[in-house]
Amino acid sequence: MVALKAREVDRFLANPDFSAYRVVLIYGPDGGMVSEHADQLAAASGIDLSDPFYLIRINADDAAADPLRLVDETSTIGMFGGTRLIRISGTTRRDLAKAVKPVLENPPEDAIVIIEAGDLKKSAGLRKLVESNATGLAIPCYQDSDTALQNLIQSEIIDAGISIDRETRT
Repeated sequence: MVALKAREVDRFLANPDFSAYRVVLIYGPDGGMVSEHADQLAAASGIDLSDPFYLIRINADDAAADPLRLVDETSTIGMFGGTRLIRISGTTRRDLAKAVKPVLENPPEDAIVIIEAGDLKKSAGLRKLVESNATGLAIPCYQDSDTALQNLIQSEIIDAGISIDRETRT
């Protein structure tokens, strides 16, 4: 089962292993955090995100409606070689797992797939599929705890090179 615990997420985001994980599912009730983590992973991929030949964006409903499209995108070899990034985002009532399953079964060598999803229960087909596959990774995004918020505040204060009193921090 390849699913990160909340405490492991920051470590993975700082140094993602795309050679091991070709499909990354980012999900949770915090949509802003889901998007932020997807952006971090995309930036860490080393792929030129301004090049439309290397960054392919697909709406989740379109991918679910045509399951072979994702297979086609992950199988396409870039004209000048190199790895391509396929980002799937948006919502769908269709079964996106049908489109993702063949990609997990035959992982692409020259493509990384990042899927942004909403709050998925443990029983959700897409989440179960990605978590049970060795080349898939699921990253949960839950609201920050009080400790995490305090750590974030402290980190931002240090980065800004300022100090504040306890009352202001609270």
